[in-house]
Amino acid sequence: MGRRRRHPGNIERRGNSLRVRLTVNGERHYFTLKTTDRSVAEKFTREKERELRKKAEKSEERRLGLTEERISKMFKRFEDEYVPTVAPNTRAAYKDSLKPFRTFFVDKLGDPFLRRLGTQQIQSFLVWRRVHGPHGKKRKKPLSKRTLEKDRAVLHLIFEQAEKLELRDGNPVANTDRPDPDERDPVILTDEQYERLLEKARQRPMLHLYVLLLGETGVRAESEALWIQWEDVRLEDDFIWISSGRGGHRTKSGKGRWVPMTSRLRAAMRKHFARYRFAQYDDNPTPWVFHHTRTWGKVKAGARIKSFRGAFNKAAERAKLPEGFVRHDLRHRRVTKWLAEEKSPVHVKEAVGHSDLRTTMGYTHLAREHLRSLVEGEEEGSVGEKKKA
Repeated sequence: MGRRRRHPGNIERRGNSLRVRLTVNGERHYFTLKTTDRSVAEKFTREKERELRKKAEKSEERRLGLTEERISKMFKRFEDEYVPTVAPNTRAAYKDSLKPFRTFFVDKLGDPFLRRLGTQQIQSFLVWRRVHGPHGKKRKKPLSKRTLEKDRAVLHLIFEQAEKLELRDGNPVANTDRPDPDERDPVILTDEQYERLLEKARQRPMLHLYVLLLGETGVRAESEALWIQWEDVRLEDDFIWISSGRGGHRTKSGKGRWVPMTSRLRAAMRKHFARYRFAQYDDNPTPWVFHHTRTWGKVKAGARIKSFRGAFNKAAERAKLPEGFVRHDLRHRRVTKWLAEEKSPVHVKEAVGHSDLRTTMGYTHLAREHLRSLVEGEEEGSVGEKKKA
């Protein structure tokens, strides 16, 4: 049985000296001791090896410190660098998701390192989120699957960005199960209901034009309709330009597009131009088609209207529209009617700004008028058969 070594490395006699070789973390180190006493050299190697190993560990910690990032910093990075690049409604949705993220990962888990989070922690968040509000308060009703899926999608995007920045390897969200979203059937107004809504909005000219614009073009309620400027409306050829990228604002698709005006919308837009196009507010014109006409509180006359939600909902309530109706349903109505009228799906896709034709074709299940052709003439045929009998 060989003698057990009492020291790390290698010790060799070189004349009146001893040469010591140590290997730490794959790196070789050489030392020459002016002695021939082996016990002195053995003690030296043990102490020097501990010293070099500690130094290597500290160096590694410093190196990792340059790339290790806590989850809170990634949330802040996402909010500051990525969120401003998306459309306003998407921006608001992302910020809403960041609230429960911070409550769970930062407050509850203690702000762990981004690199060390795995599928287990992500799954724990999804379970927690199902029964907790954004600030950690227990919910009376479970969170809707649609909202849970939205939060999961945003979290997936955050880890995707982290991976691109080489702050971690892999996306742990990808290994979790996607909640099946609760499908919401849009409320498709009848012609009579649509006219009632317009009538109840008529007392406010801006609101009336807004409802008509949504219903006749299918543009998005806030990220598109309320960003239209006078120069975007081409009355001479009946088109409206939906701009993206101007002044830092972008549409959901990130692309601008032309939208055709119906004769009804064109007439209303001409009337609106005549009344407001050259209006002066504090001796200054406004570039916005939808703008405030008076100053009150923090709102200045001529400033862009940021939302019609409250006024729209009140008009819908007065019109006694079906429960669950929202502004976005006017977009569904426009696409559905175009498809029912057998308009080109490719043209419909271009007009409403869908990025994929499959999205446009997904509306066909809501359009039913074209199905009448399957039973037209059936009643007449039955009567004829009875007469022959």
